[in-house]
Amino acid sequence: MSVRCLLACALMLMAATPGARATDWIYHLRPTDNIWTLSRSYLKPGVSWQQLQAYNHIADPYHLAPGTRLRLPVAWLIVQPARAKVVALIGHAQATEPGRPAQPVRMGMSFGIDTQLSTDAGASLTLQFADGSRTLLLGDSRLSLDRLSAYGRTGMVDTRLRLQRGRISNEVMHQNGMAAHFSVATPSSISSVRGTHFRVAADGSRQARTEVLRGHVDVGGDRRHVMVNTGRGVVVAAGRRPGRVQPLLDPPSLHCPQAPITRTAYPLTWDALRGAADYRVQVAPGTRFEALVVDRTVAAAGANLPDLPDGSYLIRVHGIDARQLEGEDASCAVTISAHPQPPAIMAPQAGSKVHGTRPAFRWTESTVAASYAWQLASDADFAHLLDQHPTLTGDGVRAARALPYGRYYWRIASRDRAGKLGPYSDPLPFELVPAPPAPALAAPSHTGKQLKLGWQAGLPGQRYRIQLARASGFGHPWLDRIVAQPLLEIGKPGHGVWYMRVRTIDTDGYAGPWSPTQKIKLPCLACRIAAVGGGAALLWLLL
Repeated sequence: MSVRCLLACALMLMAATPGARATDWIYHLRPTDNIWTLSRSYLKPGVSWQQLQAYNHIADPYHLAPGTRLRLPVAWLIVQPARAKVVALIGHAQATEPGRPAQPVRMGMSFGIDTQLSTDAGASLTLQFADGSRTLLLGDSRLSLDRLSAYGRTGMVDTRLRLQRGRISNEVMHQNGMAAHFSVATPSSISSVRGTHFRVAADGSRQARTEVLRGHVDVGGDRRHVMVNTGRGVVVAAGRRPGRVQPLLDPPSLHCPQAPITRTAYPLTWDALRGAADYRVQVAPGTRFEALVVDRTVAAAGANLPDLPDGSYLIRVHGIDARQLEGEDASCAVTISAHPQPPAIMAPQAGSKVHGTRPAFRWTESTVAASYAWQLASDADFAHLLDQHPTLTGDGVRAARALPYGRYYWRIASRDRAGKLGPYSDPLPFELVPAPPAPALAAPSHTGKQLKLGWQAGLPGQRYRIQLARASGFGHPWLDRIVAQPLLEIGKPGHGVWYMRVRTIDTDGYAGPWSPTQKIKLPCLACRIAAVGGGAALLWLLL
């Protein structure tokens, strides 16, 4: 038998004997403690209090001094099966327990050893273990609960997870006692800790990544172990030893909004990180990262938040390097107060020109709005209100009085059926300007086969709409054309009476009033010729 084998056997024998101090759990005696109640509370059936007395060399079990350190061998302790409880869930996940068909995961469910959990893409859930440690299982992941044990009332637990695919983030309570254990195995590696915050990712059977955010993690692969400390990570390929421990990317400088977010698709930004190939953006409701409403990777240093319900959220962002190790988190708390959203604006649009002194304001009616709040001001901050309606219904309103020409601002907000007023729209500036005057028509001229029409020129950039019709009502105009110059030359229409009018179209598309209708009488040249020719023939017959 080899020396190595002899040494291993000796260590096993030491662990099985009362003198194996390396596997003791230490208990500090309290004033009310006695050896009999402690034996009943902590020791397995069949292990007597006399054994505990002998193990600790207690001469008088009736007089135990408070504060005395009592050693209890881990092998003597009560071991009970523990369970993992679902404390947060977003999206769809399935659980398969031994001997039972797969079932949808629900909030509050608890699972025992050998349960397999899987999440759909975009889903996430948090498990809480017997000692308060937590694991966040991200979308498109599969996790097995390989071991869940609790050592009676000692507070020591043995939690062993196996990540077959996907990503998890772990917050592990400090492990007191030699038997306390928390580990995550993947097809490529195993990560063991005694109280820390770390992440593990598994790409099927290709490679695994461990990233330590706080504490220390022992990472093993192919019979070799490395210690990974805070702010560092390691990649382990399938069937290979752990790679070189690498520093994680620093947290990015996240530009967090200080005021509540009042718009959907809010643009969240951060400073670009040197060495970052991508970034991961995560958003969780409430005050803990227990389940995620957003978990996505982006290439640029920014991302638009989705339309989220009003409430409090946590946001965190970290960089991802070329080895796919994910860096340290930058995080912040935000409040979203964006609902109900303002209605869509119809008129006047921002930057438009409005003609007339009592402008009308129009919007689309929202299906979630019971009423609207509308305001008109002379400044973009709405410090000087000119008109307002706090509870409008319908899709429009007109200014209460005539306004002088100038620049104005308006905005509108929706109120839901519960009475909650949402955020106002952005200030919408517009110019109140006089309508362009009707151009004065010049007298038309005609020569040969051409008819020339002209009118008074307007301002640069304006266009003109000219109509020519047989009837003064212009129901079916013979000519209806928009031109850029204050003149038009066309082929001369038929003889007889015609009616003409013109209007100015401003640069913003506003069409001014029609000019007064002008009556035109075009002669019939053929008729004259025929009349002259017929008279000559009659005179010849009479001669």
